[in-house]
Amino acid sequence: MRLAATPYTRPAPTVGALKSHVAGRTDHLAVDVPAESFVIPADVVSGLGEGNSENGHKVLDHLFNLPGGSAPEAIHRKDGGAVPIMAAGGEYVVPPEVIARLGGGDLKRGHKILEHFVLHTRKQTIKTLKKLPTPHR
Repeated sequence: MRLAATPYTRPAPTVGALKSHVAGRTDHLAVDVPAESFVIPADVVSGLGEGNSENGHKVLDHLFNLPGGSAPEAIHRKDGGAVPIMAAGGEYVVPPEVIARLGGGDLKRGHKILEHFVLHTRKQTIKTLKKLPTPHR
């Protein structure tokens, strides 16, 4: 008796929040993301959420109009258009359709805008942290 091979369909690429019990900056999550995506680092996500990654994910969902991190329809391609990466918990994947929209239709410009966004957010987070009072003893 021969068994017919069951065709394997890759799941849709991951976009939005990468939630995990694995600590940030560890790159232990093997995920597929849409080609040309942008990954916002966990420290930036946490900074946007005032030290709370889940809140930072909600801020980014709202900012990029990805309710609950759901993928825009264009990402659900037949071939998947996915790239395997190693990511960390707390990071956030911005899909290429959103990046192009940020860049006024120019994907490269959208990537530059997000690079500046990451640098600016890090600077603002550091500035805020320096102003906080020391812990009480």
